[in-house]
Amino acid sequence: MLMLHEMVTWCITSCPSYVRRMEYLYQAIALRGRYRRRKHAWQPHLDAARSFILSVAERCVSRGRVVVLGSGLLLDVPIERLAEQFKEVVLVDIVHLPEIRRRVRAYPNVRLLQHDVTGVAKPLYENVRRGIHALPEVNAVIPEAGGDTGLVVSLNLISQLAAIPSYYVSKKMPNVSQDELDAWCNRIRAAHLDALAALSCDICVIADYAYVWKDPGGTVVEQGSTVGDLALPEAGVKWEWHIAPFGEEPGGHAKTLSVAAWHWPAS
Repeated sequence: MLMLHEMVTWCITSCPSYVRRMEYLYQAIALRGRYRRRKHAWQPHLDAARSFILSVAERCVSRGRVVVLGSGLLLDVPIERLAEQFKEVVLVDIVHLPEIRRRVRAYPNVRLLQHDVTGVAKPLYENVRRGIHALPEVNAVIPEAGGDTGLVVSLNLISQLAAIPSYYVSKKMPNVSQDELDAWCNRIRAAHLDALAALSCDICVIADYAYVWKDPGGTVVEQGSTVGDLALPEAGVKWEWHIAPFGEEPGGHAKTLSVAAWHWPAS
């Protein structure tokens, strides 16, 4: 349930109706609340992500434009440095909260773009609205990636691409089997990687790929993949994200994500 200040954000955020009704906006607001509660535990992950992005940016030949996919709350985006290093910074997400819109006004060469990189959210919403119980085709499009773009960053995004669409399908399309849904989610994640790999500019990918749940005594009670059956290349840079420290979740359990980072140089 949203608190009063969160309800205000809900009311004043400008976004398409499908973004609101599929709970993308709700999840963005909830993420802000989780960060405020867990920021000390999250800080090493955020610092590692910023540092890796900057290390890639420094090696880019073209400094025309950088596109950040999954810019979110800008927690892991080194916005000041990127605005200095590139002629233009494009921050891409399916929803931008009002405080993010206010923050980027300080940077004349930074702009926000509302875009769904999976291409499935709006068609899925429209199918449900029209009573069509069919999964839409995946249409992974990377915006602003041509011309003068020197770097595209996929930021803590891959594991989240199918999360809300999958949840929406499970609520609204009971005819879709779990196997069919899982295969569709795998296609969403794979299509994103394929779309990135097809670009000619430098690519920076940061993604969690596995999770571990531990009980209050430190015993592992559950672990698995956060990216389904997606096969990720071996990464030279890895770290852990203590996304839910002990005491945060019901039962006192703790959740840790394994995160990896990749740089694919411009072809």
